[in-house]
Amino acid sequence: MSEGQKGLVAFARLVLLQPGLLILDEPTNHINFRHLPVIAQALDAYAGAMILVSHVPEFVAQIRIDDVLDLER
Repeated sequence: MSEGQKGLVAFARLVLLQPGLLILDEPTNHINFRHLPVIAQALDAYAGAMILVSHVPEFVAQIRIDDVLDLER
């Protein structure tokens, strides 16, 4: 199983388990870009709290987020 496939399986588990808090560090790493809209849609529909670290602003823009901390290097 590729790293991208492992990531998709892990993400599917999170969707099914519906934990109260998601901590996601670069969830788009190794994921095929064609899957990103589906992942963004699932995160947008997520009702719990989320901490998301991403270097892909186009991905983050697809998700309803209450507070954003944008760090420039």
